[in-house]
Amino acid sequence: MLKVYGSALSRAGMVMVTLETLGLEYELINIGTRSEASQSPEYRQINPTGKVPTLQDGDFVLFETQAILYYLVRKHGKGRLWADSPEAEANILRWSLFISNQLEASALDMLLQFKGVLQDSSGLDKANATLERFLPVLEEQLVGKDYLVGNKTIADIHGAMVLSWPKLAGFDYAPYPNVAAWIRRILSSPENKKVATAAKT
Repeated sequence: MLKVYGSALSRAGMVMVTLETLGLEYELINIGTRSEASQSPEYRQINPTGKVPTLQDGDFVLFETQAILYYLVRKHGKGRLWADSPEAEANILRWSLFISNQLEASALDMLLQFKGVLQDSSGLDKANATLERFLPVLEEQLVGKDYLVGNKTIADIHGAMVLSWPKLAGFDYAPYPNVAAWIRRILSSPENKKVATAAKT
């Protein structure tokens, strides 16, 4: 059986939603972010970064969230959450990397500020400025679309969950109605709700 090391409150939540969407059975090894368990010698043998998530599929062990999502859809997805052409595949990678490279760090900074982990308010101003610079690109991409590229893909799961972090921190998505509707659409899926419920237990 597939094993996921992490917690529903971490990036492992994206992996769990993908597994749920694909209908795959898995075992969650509950390890918190920056926890004692994540820094243990045993865990660092499978993930030397000491971060989560990590996926174990038999003898194959993989870390880095987006690599895990890619592996799951390519190995176990049977075409679901993925592309039906090289062009669509490139677009999935393009938008997933766009969110990862241009938005994710600022989204995380806003969440950490909200939780009181970061104290420097200037970091919050910088994060806001970065989101306001790049969100219009995403807003335009989502005009008249339910998903980033054709049908729902791992780019949507990853992207909407990342951009839910500033929302939790009170970021105003009113100027970006397409992005706001897209986040709601992804987070309201049965799979997302199941993982969110697991995070509260």
